[in-house]
Amino acid sequence: MKRVLLLFCVALAACGASATTTPRIRVARDLGCNAEQTSVQRLSEHRWQVNGCGRTAIYVCTYPVRDCWREGDIYNVEAGETQAER
Repeated sequence: MKRVLLLFCVALAACGASATTTPRIRVARDLGCNAEQTSVQRLSEHRWQVNGCGRTAIYVCTYPVRDCWREGDIYNVEAGETQAER
C-alpha cells in the first residue's frame, strides 16, 4: 500500500512539474508568441504592458513576479499605439 501511495505521489508531482511555466511564457502564449518575441514595459509597481506579434495586453503581477493575470482584453497594435495610451 505504501508503494502504491508513493508511486501516485511521484506521478502527480511529475504531472504538475510538466505543466508549470514562467509567467512570461504564459503571457507570450496569450499573444500567440514565444517569450523571445515579446517586449515588456513596466507601467506601475504591479502592472506591466506586454507587446508581441502585433498584439498587446496589460497584466497585473505579483512582486516579485511569480504569477500574472491579464487585465482586460488583448488588442491588436495599431501604428505604434500602446494600450496604455487608449
